[in-house]
Amino acid sequence: MEYIEEHIDLSIEEAARRFEAWVTERGMKIFDKIDQCKEARQVDLTIEPTLYYIFGNPKVGTLLMQQDDQITFELPLKLLLIGDNKGTKVIYKNPKEFVHHDRLNEQGQQILDHMCQFYAGYLERCK
Repeated sequence: MEYIEEHIDLSIEEAARRFEAWVTERGMKIFDKIDQCKEARQVDLTIEPTLYYIFGNPKVGTLLMQQDDQITFELPLKLLLIGDNKGTKVIYKNPKEFVHHDRLNEQGQQILDHMCQFYAGYLERCK
């Protein structure tokens, strides 16, 4: 399993604002946004500012799930933003490493390619 980690020179707040706009501009839906730092504080622990997004497009995800049941564990898509004094870390799983990615047909492979392009486009937007 491969996670991709990039660093961007934006505050976590600005990175989050750009991500949320990027998702909605592409007709996708944010299913949940978890403020992990806030959750840690509620149990008297501390971590860097951390936002965990769960997002996607049900129509597109369903096309993948129709091809392989186990890919359902990879969906919806996820993105982690971790703020520090140097900017923000962006972490996500490479869609080309999804479980059973090699069992998908040509359409499924194209969807994975578009998912990779989605993440790359977001990172480009943050430069």
